[in-house]
Amino acid sequence: MSGFVTGLQLQADNEAQPVSTGSPELDTLTGGIRRGLFYLFYGEKPLIENLFLHVLTNALELRSQVDRPVAVYMVCGNYRKERTDIGTDNLMELMEASGFHIEEALRRVHILTASSADQQGFLVDELEALLESEHSISMVLVRGIFKLHRDDARQRNRHVVREEIQHSIIRLRQLCASHNIPLVASGREVKTRRLLPQPDASSFLKHTANIMVYLRERGKKGRYNRAFVLKSPTRNLSSLEYSFVVNDELGRTTPPFRQSFNERIGMLRKEFQEAVVRPERREAFDRLVEAWSGELGAMSFAESMKMLDLMLLVASVDNRAVIEELRFRNQRLEKKLNALEERLDAPNNNCSV
Repeated sequence: MSGFVTGLQLQADNEAQPVSTGSPELDTLTGGIRRGLFYLFYGEKPLIENLFLHVLTNALELRSQVDRPVAVYMVCGNYRKERTDIGTDNLMELMEASGFHIEEALRRVHILTASSADQQGFLVDELEALLESEHSISMVLVRGIFKLHRDDARQRNRHVVREEIQHSIIRLRQLCASHNIPLVASGREVKTRRLLPQPDASSFLKHTANIMVYLRERGKKGRYNRAFVLKSPTRNLSSLEYSFVVNDELGRTTPPFRQSFNERIGMLRKEFQEAVVRPERREAFDRLVEAWSGELGAMSFAESMKMLDLMLLVASVDNRAVIEELRFRNQRLEKKLNALEERLDAPNNNCSV
């Protein structure tokens, strides 16, 4: 398949429910993330990171008990040039705020990395293998799809690097289009004499992308960041200020609270307790599990707090209770000790030899 989208295909995809970008304004501007289309976003790094976290989370939306979407996240970049971070902490916070069970959601995210142009070609091979085993891939995201064209460590034969990058993009575009999967990619901005910066990309990449959007940080007088649609098959070129909204109903088919608690305890035993050096501290962890288990009812009612925050709160309350008990016992012992000292110091208790 060539990777081009026919008018009938585009009309059918427009009728299907798109994946939200996480921003109502961006959805209005782009029409959402629709099947079979190629989206290229570029701009400042923090803006791209934030956008990709929301798009990735929304791509995992549970539409039914049977269909559990899977997302593929590709990261391209030479760490010697610039560090590329997925932002897993922010991703987990967003997933939890969206109503997902974090471990279950993360199992449905495949992360692939490449640090050279030839490795970027291998990512397409990995995606092709995944498509044979995973039949519910809802989205493919590529951070820095053209980045390795400049950051590849090979300084000689730069035409070879360029050919490898272009070939990987062609295969990736064709593979996603043939499986009707949306492809969302990012690029760096390049300052030019034009009114708006241009993407760090070849003319081929600009031509291949169906929708191209530039994200600009808010100015001194702006309240929000602004997005500019520079290319779209269905919409006029325009721009809007945008902000993100978290939909807490995305993953509401989550397991019961007790099941989530038991899974979290099992993970902590494996990843933390077994690594603790001092035996008395491992035993202290078991006592904390007893305290947590005894207050599951109270923890399940505190819906505004995260699981680990609740466990920390219960541990602090349990420690406070132990401290108060010890303080009370210490006061009682101190009173008895003072009474004994008074009796010993009394004149009629002096013994003569």
